[in-house]
Amino acid sequence: MIGAALLAAIVALAPDRPEPGGPAPPPAASPLSVLSRAERTEARLGEPFAYEIDIRHRPEESYALAGDLDLAPFRGTARGCTRAESKGEVRTTCGLSLALFALGPHDVPEVKLAARTPAGEAALLVPGPRVTGVGIIDPAVPPERLSLREPAPPVPLLVPSLRILAWVGGLAGLVAAALLVRRALRARVRAASAPGVPEPASARLQRRLDALEAMGLPARGLGREHVFELSQIVREWIGAVAGLNALDLTTAELVERLRRVPHPGMDLEAVRRFCEEADLVKYAREPADAVD
Repeated sequence: MIGAALLAAIVALAPDRPEPGGPAPPPAASPLSVLSRAERTEARLGEPFAYEIDIRHRPEESYALAGDLDLAPFRGTARGCTRAESKGEVRTTCGLSLALFALGPHDVPEVKLAARTPAGEAALLVPGPRVTGVGIIDPAVPPERLSLREPAPPVPLLVPSLRILAWVGGLAGLVAAALLVRRALRARVRAASAPGVPEPASARLQRRLDALEAMGLPARGLGREHVFELSQIVREWIGAVAGLNALDLTTAELVERLRRVPHPGMDLEAVRRFCEEADLVKYAREPADAVD
């Protein structure tokens, strides 16, 4: 299994000191574990990226994002939380969409979650990872050394006669005729070829896995590329079998959809473990050789 080395934080924070005369803040929640992870460690200014908070806790507890997101210099939008229960414990995953509006390294500010426990209301503050804002221009270069090209002046277009228009019209006619001929030939080829039988999902999976193995990416030092391709192959197979757009779903969303409608012959726990380990390689740059 790949360790959550990118963005893991187990949080046990003391309650805030109450304001004089004001109500006491809720006590700190104590889940089993908390993991925060960002889709990338570098982001262009204003470019959105995914951010998730994964909480393992007891079934009698619940967690949700609390209030507005004050994450300057980041700007965040909540995507909601999902809850999945398995083997006597619950896993709540809260998703956000973040964008960084400052150059250089910045830690994602603490995100506050509201918790409901048997003892009453509680709060959970989750610190975030470090994300570096990058731009098109190197911020280390002094402004006086940036050379900007002056805009070019307008260029007049002189047409002494209509001969050029006649040549252009003739050339356009030839191109149009060639395109029509090509379209007719392609239509004839398609009509002559009988439609083939769709390839079964299991056969396509085996064929693509064999082709990936023949490429030998790990032996060429391209282990991370191997995991990217393997993850796409497996997700396409899951989508074909389960009727889902698995490539556009996060791991938590995919597992939740599969849990609602079980599919015979599909090991849901193995699918979840593989997708989580592949995510750590793709987004957290974990070693690729640790994927099962």
